[in-house]
Amino acid sequence: MLKKLLAVPALLILLLTEGSAQVPETTGKPIAEIFTDFHFNFNDTAKHTGFDLNRAYLGYLFLPEGNLSGKIIINVGSPDDLAEGSLSSRYAFFREASLTWSNDKLIISMGITGTKMFEFQQKFWGKRYIASTYQLINGYGFIADIGVVAEYKFSDKIRADLSFMNGEGYCNLQVDENIRSSTGITITPFENLAFRIYGDIQRQEDLWQPLFVVFAGFKNSLFTFRGEVSYKSNIDLIRGHHTWGISGTGGINVTEKTEIFGRYDFISSVIMPGDITIWN
Repeated sequence: MLKKLLAVPALLILLLTEGSAQVPETTGKPIAEIFTDFHFNFNDTAKHTGFDLNRAYLGYLFLPEGNLSGKIIINVGSPDDLAEGSLSSRYAFFREASLTWSNDKLIISMGITGTKMFEFQQKFWGKRYIASTYQLINGYGFIADIGVVAEYKFSDKIRADLSFMNGEGYCNLQVDENIRSSTGITITPFENLAFRIYGDIQRQEDLWQPLFVVFAGFKNSLFTFRGEVSYKSNIDLIRGHHTWGISGTGGINVTEKTEIFGRYDFISSVIMPGDITIWN
């Protein structure tokens, strides 16, 4: 099934290329983002002290006339899944290589594109690179993957999304029998209040791995608060390895350009039959 899905973006790319030859002007804009930070060693448990270049995004956004757009982004960084003891090296991946069709209510993206697992939450918080999202830290999923994502706007207050992805992230694009299907609904009854329910499921090695996320957030000109609860089954492809946890953030605007904020994460797991403590 996934092979057929991947053939669709290729066909659209061909059509877009042929169509653009008939359009005299194609607009677009470059994309360049660099993420760096400074670590200071307060105690012996810190990894290091000094500057660090985490990753860099380089790409281009194509905006031909009509409802189609295309985006290509190269991610240059060190993968998070390096084996223990291995030397850190820089690798380049396609962070995004997608075509998008959109109108006033419907958006469809195909190719390597962002997932919907925590996209809304991190935009609501606005501080993704201060610390990775709760789901990403705990191995619940990926920030981008290859497949098809559709989002529909029922009204200004209700949006829904549906996706069919490879399920293994944008760094691992081999085609197999695994499909990760997801759906979500976002409700914003007021401009400063938001709720979201998300769920996805995939089957690997005869194990079903469902994931559920419930989110609520509030923000105004003075402060921001958001919290979410996550639950995932059979993590690491081990039957019975279920985990759950919470993640909450809050911030107070001291001035127009200054904010004091904090974050708290908690994760736990079930007790396996025959054990006396939680497995994780």
